[in-house]
Amino acid sequence: MKLTGKVALVTGSAHRVGKAIALALANEGADIVVHYGGSAVAAQDTAREIEALGRRALLEQADMSQWDAAQRLGQRALDHFGKVDILINSASSYVSAKYLDTSEAQFDSALDVNAKGPFALSQVIAKAMIAGEGGNIINIVDESSFYPSAGYTAHGISKAALLALTRTQTLVLGPKVRVNAICPGPILKPPDYSDEKWESLRRTNPLGQLGSAEQVAEIVIFLLTGPQFINGDCIMLEGGRMWKRDF
Repeated sequence: MKLTGKVALVTGSAHRVGKAIALALANEGADIVVHYGGSAVAAQDTAREIEALGRRALLEQADMSQWDAAQRLGQRALDHFGKVDILINSASSYVSAKYLDTSEAQFDSALDVNAKGPFALSQVIAKAMIAGEGGNIINIVDESSFYPSAGYTAHGISKAALLALTRTQTLVLGPKVRVNAICPGPILKPPDYSDEKWESLRRTNPLGQLGSAEQVAEIVIFLLTGPQFINGDCIMLEGGRMWKRDF
């Protein structure tokens, strides 16, 4: 196991991508801070699965749209384990609204969860990493960081902000902290997608495939255990979809 003795904080790890990442980290030997917003039952299930792998799991609830709550989450993790070696900013808000219809509340919801929360949480964890033995921060962005989606305007702006945060962190947190991003494409069907619409993404993908949450987790492990010169990068996981212009 490549991460034995490490502690990882994974936001949004009750389900979906965050859960897959948390389980992959635990499978490599890391103890996990399981963060959730409102999905307490799902978070408890994740924690039980982590403990079944022989690792420790700390359950922590926090509203990632609130600056103080995000910072308290980081401090509780540090107080409990004494350190955090790995921070995965995975929690996400998916605000579905076209630009001309987006309200201030919708805009704030997207930016607060997807950019402000990671900014605030990373401050606390990064300071501890720098004062200690260093660490890794990985931010989960998505395709809208690079090109806009008409139906998810605020979401795209917020994820582009998270990518900008990644690049800023790279400059200011080295040499003790490495920071990278992962940009998944079609890996999990959005709640408002029909099965037909979701399958259409397979047909138009250059690889003729859809991805998975487990593949995101594989990239997380690669970034943590592979070449340590990878820094400030954003790894694409979308099958070459970026280069198609007809979707």
